[in-house]
Amino acid sequence: MFWNFFSKKSRDKGKEDKERDDVVAFARTIERLIDETSLELFKIYKKTLLAEPNVYIVPAIWGAVKDGELTEIQKQIHSGVSPVIKKILDLLEQERMSPAQQFAVGYLVRGLFISKVIYMIEFYKNLSGNRLEIEEQKHDGKERNLKDIEPMGHA
Repeated sequence: MFWNFFSKKSRDKGKEDKERDDVVAFARTIERLIDETSLELFKIYKKTLLAEPNVYIVPAIWGAVKDGELTEIQKQIHSGVSPVIKKILDLLEQERMSPAQQFAVGYLVRGLFISKVIYMIEFYKNLSGNRLEIEEQKHDGKERNLKDIEPMGHA
């Protein structure tokens, strides 16, 4: 009896591990789609995305703007991201959800795309800014290192 208890627990644990691994693999599949698409969008439209304010990406992902029309670049971004969003929503089997749940999931997926792209924009700006600052320091004739930093205030 004691042995049967543990062997059943062991089998259940194996089943739980398999289910958890499937869920993680499923989530990673969706994550990979979002990451790869966001990176590809950033590579293609980097010049425009860096020149425009960060909110430029929001209507591009949603495919609509409150007042006016999308720019040609925003339309292109939307046409590139839209099939991927549809694929992700299909993977999430939305036909079992109510319309409100479908909208909520779509809203979250689009929000994740927007966040990823804005993160890439800001990361690139900061990376470029740091490189520019390093170049300026070299031209000043003053190379600033951590050892040159003077403490401020009292602990």
